[in-house]
Amino acid sequence: MLFHGNNFHFLRNREIDVLYFTIALLLFGEGLISIFVPIYFWQLGFPLWKIVYFYFLISLSFLILSFLIIPFLKKLSDKSMMFFSLPFVALYFIGLGYLQDYPALFYFLPPVLAINMILFNVGYHLSFSGAADGEYIGRELGMRHFVSDIVTFSAPFLGGLLIAFFGFRQVFLIASFFLLLAILPLFFFPRRRISPAVSARKIIDLLKDKNLMPFTISGIGYANERMVALIVWPLFLFFKIGDIRELGGVISLGLFASAIVTFSAGFLADHGKRRRLLKYSTWLFSGVWFLRPFVNTVAVATWSNIAGHVASSSLLVAWESQYYKIARAMGAGPQAGGLSTFILSREVLYHISRVLFLPVLMALGYLLPQNQFFFSGFIMAALFALLLLFSNRAHNLY
Repeated sequence: MLFHGNNFHFLRNREIDVLYFTIALLLFGEGLISIFVPIYFWQLGFPLWKIVYFYFLISLSFLILSFLIIPFLKKLSDKSMMFFSLPFVALYFIGLGYLQDYPALFYFLPPVLAINMILFNVGYHLSFSGAADGEYIGRELGMRHFVSDIVTFSAPFLGGLLIAFFGFRQVFLIASFFLLLAILPLFFFPRRRISPAVSARKIIDLLKDKNLMPFTISGIGYANERMVALIVWPLFLFFKIGDIRELGGVISLGLFASAIVTFSAGFLADHGKRRRLLKYSTWLFSGVWFLRPFVNTVAVATWSNIAGHVASSSLLVAWESQYYKIARAMGAGPQAGGLSTFILSREVLYHISRVLFLPVLMALGYLLPQNQFFFSGFIMAALFALLLLFSNRAHNLY
């Protein structure tokens, strides 16, 4: 009788709280170092195209492995998936610290990180979909982003200081320690498993589903804009600022600013304003990207970073609330394994689109001068951001 009635509702609410804590701790560990990885590659002497190539290998590895390990995923609960993902991300960060000594790690580490991403992302989305209150998904997403931003906004600043004093290798080890601590509290809550009906064929069929196509298009925009934000923007800021400690401080300011708006965005998403919030946030976010080619001072770059975080945080709260509403509707529908298939199909979608997009970014990095590479990347990010507007056409799916 432990998980019935009010007791189950109480435990589910506590599970959401623990998910907030887990994500915040994970993001703090990653925030110490992940934003600096492209700069790390640059300081090792990698050209721009080869830095992008590393991320291409991650997405390619993800696509191959995601279909191969479906039978294994069916044997794990959501909590187990998240738990088993952590040694892989720790191994990834530790391995990065030895990349200069062992160049072959450049090809070994992408599949290691891909396994982490498959296990953690699928497990987390299953857990959040089951634990979230369907009537307040936007608010719970807003609170999750708020808690994460408050806990992690100092991480890039601290990471920059630690790198400046101790070097990348030691900070990779510190980040790995925080990542390994994050998951343990989740084992005190109910576990969920992937549906045994999930298959590669069903994932592919869902990617081609005409009813889902507007949301699928928005997912393509989300996936590729994130790549520019992860690779191109930090490098641009570093070249503009010139100091890794100051770079960490600028990133931290953006995270702090986004924390202020995220909870309010979640509240609006739950009160009939989701579509309007997504529309205006998308236009604002895309506008920030369109203006970034004209950033010419450190002060303007700092304000652009803050504006980007504010716009993207409200946009993602609105967009993710729709993601989970569709996921829950798929789970309640007649299709066997609908929730699990939807979650896996979205992860596969992101990396299919990146496998197609990143070679274009690689070619630009190889062929164009540095300034033109940044200009092109920012314009493409602005256009990809606009694709999130298509998700407003998918409101009839839940």
